[in-house]
Amino acid sequence: MRTLKLVLVLAAVLALGYGVAAPWLTVYQIREAADNRDGRALAEHVEFDSVRQSLKDQLNARMLRELGDDIRQNPLAALGAALANTVVDGLVDTYVTPAGIEQLMRGETPAPGIPRSDPPPAGSGSDTGKPERRKPFSDARMGYRSLNHFVVTMTDDSGKQAEFILSRRGLGWKLTAIVLPLD
Repeated sequence: MRTLKLVLVLAAVLALGYGVAAPWLTVYQIREAADNRDGRALAEHVEFDSVRQSLKDQLNARMLRELGDDIRQNPLAALGAALANTVVDGLVDTYVTPAGIEQLMRGETPAPGIPRSDPPPAGSGSDTGKPERRKPFSDARMGYRSLNHFVVTMTDDSGKQAEFILSRRGLGWKLTAIVLPLD
């Protein structure tokens, strides 16, 4: 009976430990997939529809803020805003791919049509004259925002911060939103 209690306590401690460490493990898996340019492995940890929608909402809201008074005063500005929403949706759909997310994790601006290639050999960055690529989530801050949300905060060279939000999905975690810098 005593052994059974010990086994149950040990199982509970291990389950709790896994529950607390799971988002860090997921971030590690995302980082490795992005560093290896393994789009299939990265896609296993990303809910692309949720990420796309979060970015569309942010960009459309930013655009409406910038056009604020113009829309009320000029009916053509409202038409322009509607067309701009369509453009934003198309751009987000183009950019939010495994390769685009990988670039965001490095603190870079994503570009459409990124060629798929093998990662450069170790140490080749300085030998070829090209700057060495930044590791995904290098210098990132990570932590729980709530029981079901975990945030990875990246700061680029200009000091702007982007947040990668992971949400609990059953026993696992998935990247569900990216919050861009305000400016």
